[in-house]
Amino acid sequence: MASNKLKINDIARLAGVSATTVSHIFNKRDKKYRISPLTRQRVLAIAQQYSDQSHIRQYLVKANSTNTIGVIVPDMSNSFFSMFLHHLEDSFRQKNIQLLITCSHYNPEVEIKVAQNLVERCVDAMIVVTSLDSDDFYVSINQKTPVLFFDRYLKDTKLPFITSESVKSVADLIIPYAKQLKEFYFIGCDIQLTSIHARLEGFKQGLKTAGLKFKHDWLVSDDYCQNKGYQLIKGVHQKLGRLPKAIFTPSCNLLQEVLSYLVEIKIDPNQICLCSYDYNIYLDYCYYPTDAIAQDFQTMAHTCVEVIDRLINFKELKHHAFFIEPKIIRHR
Repeated sequence: MASNKLKINDIARLAGVSATTVSHIFNKRDKKYRISPLTRQRVLAIAQQYSDQSHIRQYLVKANSTNTIGVIVPDMSNSFFSMFLHHLEDSFRQKNIQLLITCSHYNPEVEIKVAQNLVERCVDAMIVVTSLDSDDFYVSINQKTPVLFFDRYLKDTKLPFITSESVKSVADLIIPYAKQLKEFYFIGCDIQLTSIHARLEGFKQGLKTAGLKFKHDWLVSDDYCQNKGYQLIKGVHQKLGRLPKAIFTPSCNLLQEVLSYLVEIKIDPNQICLCSYDYNIYLDYCYYPTDAIAQDFQTMAHTCVEVIDRLINFKELKHHAFFIEPKIIRHR
């Protein structure tokens, strides 16, 4: 070989086949042209010996592609994840790529197990809403299977991630009411998660802009479990002897649980101001007017497709952090 860079003609010569045959194998046309499995195996084995060359790795990735992407979410019943998966599946289906969707149930051990199962199924890449507190596990997977974090990302991670902008949008959401009411409670869970922490930072920024000093009593938080939002607002009600003047919840499931308590005690909608991250269409008809931040599912899904495409084709990303702008929908 005249050059250190291996060419298709070189692989063909080493395998004892034509360059056309090698091209068909690399482009997954071997079955169409009835190339035997043994020939395919021989060509790929030779290519594997030179996989340190980037263009050969690209050939191998394409030849071994399963046209499947693994997706891990913590809760399929959460309307945010359900809507995201709907748009994500539609976006990938247009490229003839199938999703293998699994659920971690917010359990790190389960998440690791399902991720390993996806790797064993030879998915081309993974999109993960992680519940882990370190990216070490996914960094090791990323060496062979590209990993893209979604919604939640790990601080200082070098892996790419896509999430909605939170700080400015939450601040803009609450400022008008913070100025009027002089009191605002943050009813949240899992504030150690980067996405929730960013919403808390936006909440504090909004209070500051409105001229309010953040009070630690206004932050009511715990580890999430089913109906935790109901329990938290009930506890605040009992402690104060009244409901807070205004409440912000950082997710739609927490908002639903807070609303269930308000309905139970039959509070007048005029006696409380509600704001939340995550818009759902039911808020358009809700007895309790709630201003909410609507995430752009379609743009997030399209961005996932674009980033995954670049990752599996060894194309460089201009940056690894993608913040998608949401919009505020007001009902008051």
